[in-house]
Amino acid sequence: MSYGELQLPPVYTGVNKKTGKFMKGHIPANKGKKWSEYLSKSAQKRCAKGWKNLELHRPTRRPDNAGRCRKPVVAVMDDGSWVVLPYIGAAAEWCGFGRHNIRRCCKLNHLRHVNKKTGAVNTDHKYLGIRWYYESDDIWTEKIK
Repeated sequence: MSYGELQLPPVYTGVNKKTGKFMKGHIPANKGKKWSEYLSKSAQKRCAKGWKNLELHRPTRRPDNAGRCRKPVVAVMDDGSWVVLPYIGAAAEWCGFGRHNIRRCCKLNHLRHVNKKTGAVNTDHKYLGIRWYYESDDIWTEKIK
């Protein structure tokens, strides 16, 4: 570079020239605008067709907000008493914490893995001294009073 030469940095477009993907921090041109500000009436009608398809093909056996259906869980104490809770999140609130550990216990008790050494089936997985089962799994009915 010689003295007095003007050098301009590259212009930031927000798009990766090699891949065509938007870069992190890119702000779209239509952010915060209404459809009427950047779409014609015919384009608005074409875009609105997607909503009809969503309603037409929306699953009926789970909630509109997607995700997995909540499964009721059963907490069985060592003395044989039990509590039915509507889903794993409520069970975690009931015992204080540990949503993932409760799910792990329910899953392992449901799968009924056989121990290779002894050949026994373990359905007594616990978390915080409580055995956790899915309500749809019938094995917990044998563990209560």
